[in-house]
Amino acid sequence: MQEQEPNLYELVLESLPEDAHHRIAWLSLVRCFSSIERVLMRHFGQEYNSSLPRYDVLTALALDRSGLTMGDLAATLMVTKGNITGVVRRLEQEKLVLKNTSSKDRRVQSVKISAKGVRLWEKMHADYDRMISALMAGQTESQIQALVTTLRRTRKLVVKNARDLES
Repeated sequence: MQEQEPNLYELVLESLPEDAHHRIAWLSLVRCFSSIERVLMRHFGQEYNSSLPRYDVLTALALDRSGLTMGDLAATLMVTKGNITGVVRRLEQEKLVLKNTSSKDRRVQSVKISAKGVRLWEKMHADYDRMISALMAGQTESQIQALVTTLRRTRKLVVKNARDLES
């Protein structure tokens, strides 16, 4: 097996002092996320000629079948409206979503998943679930639970600490 060149994360991790626990944890989390995301992006690109942002938009709309405004969709996905405008436009061109402009306020557009979009999303979602399960395999249920508990606790602290930093 050919030895790979170290990537940026590995180089940075190797350069950190042993007591840089927060940075080591952060970079470890980023590396894990990036590894999973890379596999999913490659698979969705090959299997569905799609991207993760397209899957995310379809997921948000599949979970709220009544539809969302572009602003609500962006907020749900934690991105800006500009980030999803092109994605939604392409999904609309493929008849995977339906876009409607409000008669009361022409600036407000709502988006709803179409029947064709639901069918595609159901396939993608089953694949996504299967892929995540396969990628996370090898850990016991208690290890996964401990990871989830730690990440939830960490998320709460990050939100609190971010508020403290901003004030």
